This record gives sequence, C-alpha cells and structure tokens, in this order.
Amino acid sequence: MANVEHTDQLLKIVGNETRRKILALLSEKPHYIMEISKKLNVTQPAILKHLALLEEAKVIESFQEESPFGAPRKYYKIRDSVNIEVTIHPRDFKVTKRPVVIECPIFGHVEKEISILTDEINKAKEIAETSAKAQGLKDKADFLLSCHEYNEENWNCRSCRRIASLRKSVSEVIIQVSKGEISSGLRTLSSIMNQLTS
Repeated sequence: MANVEHTDQLLKIVGNETRRKILALLSEKPHYIMEISKKLNVTQPAILKHLALLEEAKVIESFQEESPFGAPRKYYKIRDSVNIEVTIHPRDFKVTKRPVVIECPIFGHVEKEISILTDEINKAKEIAETSAKAQGLKDKADFLLSCHEYNEENWNCRSCRRIASLRKSVSEVIIQVSKGEISSGLRTLSSIMNQLTS
C-alpha cells in the first residue's frame, strides 16, 4: 500500500509543469536555488516550495558546497532513477514504478568488462599495474562515448554517456595519482564528487 501511495505522490509531483522543468534542469547537473530561479524565470520562494515537495517525495536531495563568493551554497540533485509506466487498456489500467535499468547490449557487455577491470584495479599491488588497468578502464569508457548508435533522444543513450563520462574521469584520476600527480588527481576527484550517478 505504501508503494502505491508513493507512486501516486510521484504522479502528482510530475504533474506540475514547473516541477518537471526543475527535474529537467537537475538531470543535467546539480543546481542551486538562484540558478533554477533565473533559468526558469520563477521567483525563489516559489522554487523553494517546489524543491521542498520534491525533496519530501525523495525524488531529489540537497548538499552543501563551498562557494568562492561567500557562504556555502545549497545544491539540489536527483536522488535515484525511477521509471513510471502508465498502462491504459480497455480491460486494464495500472501504474507501475520500477528502478531504471539501461537496456543496451553494448552497454551491458562493456559494463561487465569494466566491472572486471575495476576489481583488478582494487586488487593491484603495483602502481604500474594499477595505471595500466585504469588505462584499460578509460579505453572502455571512450568506446562507449564514441558509440555510433548514440541517440540524444534515447534515455538509455543519455544515461550510458553520463556513466561512461564518470568512468573515464575516475580512470583519469587513478592514472594521475599513479604518476605521482596527487594534487591534480585530487582536484579532478573533487570535481567528480560534485557531479555525482548512477
């Protein structure tokens, strides 16, 4: 019953045009309130109310980040991927909520190889081995990023590209650290952490 109530709540949430626009922005990257307000041309108090509803429904979450212009800023990001399917049929009506899984044979195959490489990186004892495995990880991510079947309109493609970009960034950090470029690696890692998902 709780699951049905949560699905009903989600449908009410996305039924509002402003909240859909907010979610579209947050699907690109985390945003702070003033950014959302300016991009949507909606007052900050109104944006705050929408964000509060989205956060209460556990669709988004917030985090603090240092700002070079003063006090830390509160950013909002999408919490989890959820797929809501509505079936309308002469003999059936149902709303189904389920976690989203990327349905792409290329992604599935490469992700298995990436999983193996990640495990090998974690077990590597030598710096040279770690760096070599990280380069392999970067190559797999580049392979996904250069997919000739990429379609911007396709959710699977967009999600695959985000994950591949993140994998590539992580592998670049490992390579930088392996080469002794600690400060550069930490800066890259900080940037990745701010972007964090899926």
